Amino acid sequence: EDEHLYLQYRVCFARIKDYKRDFLNAALKYYQLSHVELVNEDEQLLSLGEACKCALLAKAGPQRSRMLATLYKDDRVSKVPSFTMLQAMYLERLIPKREREAFRQLLSEHQTATTSDGSTVLDRAVVEHNMLAASRLYTYISIEQLGRLLEIGAERAEQIVAKMISEGRLKGHLDQIAGLVDFESDAANTQLAFDHHINIACTTVNDSLEAIAARHPDWIKARSRK
Repeated sequence: EDEHLYLQYRVCFARIKDYKRDFLNAALKYYQLSHVELVNEDEQLLSLGEACKCALLAKAGPQRSRMLATLYKDDRVSKVPSFTMLQAMYLERLIPKREREAFRQLLSEHQTATTSDGSTVLDRAVVEHNMLAASRLYTYISIEQLGRLLEIGAERAEQIVAKMISEGRLKGHLDQIAGLVDFESDAANTQLAFDHHINIACTTVNDSLEAIAARHPDWIKARSRK
């Protein structure tokens, strides 16, 4: 009885973090609940799905990147409805508007609320993610071009990049006079990015092989014998 009471407390705590838009901590709490043996597999999967949604809505930065990596490497994650969005963000792809709108349909009402700047939590999360993705693609870029890439106005793009740099969530320099953003790409960061993309490539190949093996086991066995 005490264990079930404590479980109810943990569920409520995760939901409170979620409703308060403390999405990173909510994602962690939901993920921990997805491993609790007191509940069945379906409920564990629901908790995993909530963890994915919260992680995707969290502010872009190193901590969220680590949470996305943890979720993406979970063997069960391909079963959750938000897996496509999770995969795109983990692989650091630019998220187009159509994918963002498809993900919006999976969110709860409080997760689609409008923030003080007039945007939604999802809009902010996607724009910040795309900003980080752009920093991997460009050494420098004009604010005008950055705005077009992020599908927002240049003034809004400048505000967001300035805030992310000041908060230490994005490495770079903003030259307001020249209208340019210079993304830092020192040797250490370049090596880390290279290692990360190699890891992504290996993970993708492994996932593809597992999918082939699941659909065509006889073909795999035949190839293994050779």
